[in-house]
Amino acid sequence: MRWQTCLGLGCVSLFAMFVAAPGCGSSDGTTSEGAGGGDTQANGTGSAQGGDNGTGGSFFVTSSGGSSGQGGDDNCAEVTQEATLTSRPVDIIFVIDNSGSMGAEIDEVEEQINANFATIINSAMPAIDYRVLMVTAHDGSSNNTSQPICVSAPLSGAPDADMDGHCDGNVAQPVESMNFRHHSYPIGSHNALCQLLESYTDADQYNLHPNGWQTEIRQEAFKFFVVITDDGVVCNFDGNQFDDNDNVNDGQSTAAAWDSAVLALDPNQFGTEMERNYQFWSIISQAPYMTSGMKPDGIPVPPTEPSTSAECTPSAVAPGTAYQSLSILTEGYRFPTCGLDYTDIFTLMAQGVIDGAQVSCEFEIPDPPDGEQLDLETVEVIYSSDGMEVDRYTQVADDTACTPTSFYIADETITLCPGACTTVQADEDAKIDLSFDCLQIVE
Repeated sequence: MRWQTCLGLGCVSLFAMFVAAPGCGSSDGTTSEGAGGGDTQANGTGSAQGGDNGTGGSFFVTSSGGSSGQGGDDNCAEVTQEATLTSRPVDIIFVIDNSGSMGAEIDEVEEQINANFATIINSAMPAIDYRVLMVTAHDGSSNNTSQPICVSAPLSGAPDADMDGHCDGNVAQPVESMNFRHHSYPIGSHNALCQLLESYTDADQYNLHPNGWQTEIRQEAFKFFVVITDDGVVCNFDGNQFDDNDNVNDGQSTAAAWDSAVLALDPNQFGTEMERNYQFWSIISQAPYMTSGMKPDGIPVPPTEPSTSAECTPSAVAPGTAYQSLSILTEGYRFPTCGLDYTDIFTLMAQGVIDGAQVSCEFEIPDPPDGEQLDLETVEVIYSSDGMEVDRYTQVADDTACTPTSFYIADETITLCPGACTTVQADEDAKIDLSFDCLQIVE
């Protein structure tokens, strides 16, 4: 059985195959055939029903060996299971500058976030488990921020009867939904990076999240940060000074310092330096990239392009070199704020979210049948493509010993090493089987 991809995502099913190793008969030395066409091994007088339409039976069906069975070996059975390949949830965290110069940019975000972001994600097949979180001031009557934002339906629950992308009237506080959270927290011209860290545990202006936005993201989700500002970075958080001085070198050092700070903030959420669990995308006042007559503001800047201190217009405030460097560091994209048409970057972000939800390369180890235990030292990961075996991945001690064709086991989870994971995810005809021995517990 093969898993297929849809828009880069695994469309998967789970089937278990049970293979009795030679010399591992049942207690009376016989084999029973389960209903539905699946051959299974029976323990004692009981039988398990197999096949696609069968019922009952353990997740793993094995034989009890012992001295009275054929072979009389503690190695009671070899079990082969097709691994479950599941899509990852994705959290998208917007942090938006609320300073006075950002009015036009915020209008464009309000119009684009439904039309060319949420709509694209919502049309993905299979469906994406995503959540948008705004960390920026909401446009409400109790808010004195210069340029707040109100996200309308359908992403949020705020009304937009004329469907122009803007909330109707004065919406007193954020109206959250299954896919949308708004942690109302004012963002100034230079402090987006610090406010993002500080508000992680600080309450929002409406006390919707009294313990910070940490409660609104999922540990299992991959994170996309999206900053939108026309200025640079000058701020302080927890004794750390961040200042990009509007130049490339200081932007790189500031990006490295903030990366260390966010990883230290919560490694379970954001990952480690060796394996980050986030990307950083930037809409900032840098110079356009690859301009043309049709696209005078250029196209989204890929992470392979270096930072620049050039600005998108002579009136731009600052090029946002720290944000640029964070995007390069984490393989996110950039786009200039000045053109005020964010269709291309929001469309690309939506596709990035879909790609970020690609199938996981982690497989849980289930509980063995009563009286037996799994022999984890015998685990084999068998990679097949289009019905043909391609490779057998070898087990290593941990992630530091990874090779392109290996896996490791930690916390009752089998994890493909990065090279092996990349290979499998790129193959739409891939199938992963897990094979291992089961040991009988002798009392």
